[in-house]
Amino acid sequence: MKNILVIIALTILSVSNLKAQSVYATNTGSISFFSETKMENIDAVSKIAAVAINISNGKVFFKVKNTSFIFKSSLMQEHFNENYMESEKFVYSTFNGEVLDIKKHDLTKNGTYNVTVSGKLNIHGVEKDYTTTGTITVADGSVTMKASFKIKIEDHKIKIPSVVGANIAEDVDVKVAATLIPKK
Repeated sequence: MKNILVIIALTILSVSNLKAQSVYATNTGSISFFSETKMENIDAVSKIAAVAINISNGKVFFKVKNTSFIFKSSLMQEHFNENYMESEKFVYSTFNGEVLDIKKHDLTKNGTYNVTVSGKLNIHGVEKDYTTTGTITVADGSVTMKASFKIKIEDHKIKIPSVVGANIAEDVDVKVAATLIPKK
């Protein structure tokens, strides 16, 4: 009887350990964006994005507080939060998706893997489907994810006054990078 209890306990620990090691997360992910026009370039970065991936099923999640983006100009930052993103009303931007080709890769082994990610990006209260390519690098117990893609600001119903329309590009380049550790 005692041996059976030990075997059951070890089995439960093994399953729990496997689940814990399949989920990697961080609160220090980096999300940046860049808008280029003839009049002015706008770029900002947040280095406190929550990011998670389940390497066994490929589920991926990003969440960033809109007010956490830092701009070179405090006036740009103020306009971004108050006029365009309405950050008091739409506090977070999120991505909820999955690595489509997760079964092709053994993310328990060190290496760099080219992946395709698809999911729903919610910005300014508007959810839209996106698919992009990226890389996942596994190195000695951590997982680093990188991806970049373009968004159209009109797709997320972000209104730009015509007075400053020439200063803000219709398409914005977004980059995501994060190094994650096993969630325990």
